Amino acid sequence: MRGLRALAGLLVWLLASLLLVLAIVLSITILLLPVGLVLGFVAIRLYAVGLRLFLPRGRDIEKGVRKQARRWWKSTRSSARGLAKR
Repeated sequence: MRGLRALAGLLVWLLASLLLVLAIVLSITILLLPVGLVLGFVAIRLYAVGLRLFLPRGRDIEKGVRKQARRWWKSTRSSARGLAKR
């Protein structure tokens, strides 16, 4: 699943790059300046979407934190039991 999200993010970034180049070319001409500006804003939003696809989801981060907390809790309890037996 992580690989598919990264691939989708890469494709979105490529699309955003193409739109940004097209926006720059359209913005050079005075007549098509409004279209170029709109495409530029769309490209910037697509860069943000692609970045969100590259980053891990909030659920995955919470799951990892809970897992590490459980491991830490088990290790501290087992070491405390070992000290109590001595």
